[in-house]
Amino acid sequence: MIVSNLKQRPTRTLVSVTAVSLGVVLILVSVGLSFGQLDDFSRRTRRLGDIMVQAPDGSLLGAINSGAVSVRIGDKIAEVQGVAAVTPVLTKFLGDKFHLVYGVEKDSFRAVSRGFRIVEGQIFEEGNEIIIDTIYAESKELVVGSDLELLGARFTVSGIYEAGVGARVMLPLETLQSINGSPRKATMFFARVEDGTTQTVVESRLQESLKGYKITRTSELQKLMTANTPVLKPFITAMVALSALISFLMILLAMYSTIMERTHEIGILKSLGASKSFIVGMILKESLLICVLGVAVGFILNWLALHCIVTLQPGLPVSISTEWRIGAAAMATLGGIFGALYPALKAAHLDPTTALGYE
Repeated sequence: MIVSNLKQRPTRTLVSVTAVSLGVVLILVSVGLSFGQLDDFSRRTRRLGDIMVQAPDGSLLGAINSGAVSVRIGDKIAEVQGVAAVTPVLTKFLGDKFHLVYGVEKDSFRAVSRGFRIVEGQIFEEGNEIIIDTIYAESKELVVGSDLELLGARFTVSGIYEAGVGARVMLPLETLQSINGSPRKATMFFARVEDGTTQTVVESRLQESLKGYKITRTSELQKLMTANTPVLKPFITAMVALSALISFLMILLAMYSTIMERTHEIGILKSLGASKSFIVGMILKESLLICVLGVAVGFILNWLALHCIVTLQPGLPVSISTEWRIGAAAMATLGGIFGALYPALKAAHLDPTTALGYE
């Protein structure tokens, strides 16, 4: 009976299912892209070193306080017991290309970073040379020897490194300092802890030696970024609320109009002895079926949307946990059920005599 009722109004059913599915897609795509960026950045940063040192007002994303710390701080970090090596990093965010560029010292960078590996060519030797990761090389169709325009200057790709360490693009520290107008400055420092030494112990020593500076173990970076990124929680909350609101309103409108069209039918059911709970249950089951179909279609559309995004932008990371998939389905379903509640109660309280006379 429930399925046949939906089949009798295919257009309204299709619109309702589509609305619910779009709510699911809205949550999953926004969450996937947001957490994908944070997860990818924290994972690549973890392989730069064990501990990150920044200015007191430094951003965990490393893109806001470009050139805020003197490189001489690196000497003070190296003196701390338990620090095996330290390297300065200057960051520059390219708004038009939406990615970070790192300026690094090649020797100290290699001593600190874990997993950095050149797969083609070699690390830069000259100031006009640049290295890029495998994802950037593939997406931009660049090879060793290619010319690349960045920051108003022309560079030559000297090497390609395995993706997963640092930024997509790296160049000599002094070159980026000159372009950025911040000589002898760095955004942050990465330190590698000596083997056999606990990171938390070295972290405490650095906090004691560099009072006021922001000291962060890179293993804790993702958790800290998720908790402290100012716009992330409001953005995700807004997307979830909007999705639930879409489901609520569309199911409310669909079910309310359905009740108006089926007033005579409901009158017949009540005159045959159908209880209020039976009428309410029938309407809610119809809305639940619509929501289930909408969630299923939403998962399919979400997969297609993310597949298109990753195909067009290979360097754009996406991360959707099982918890968020369940959460998106739950919010869309609950929104739809609550949207059907008022029409269901209205139908249950229709007077059978009045309903039978309704045309």
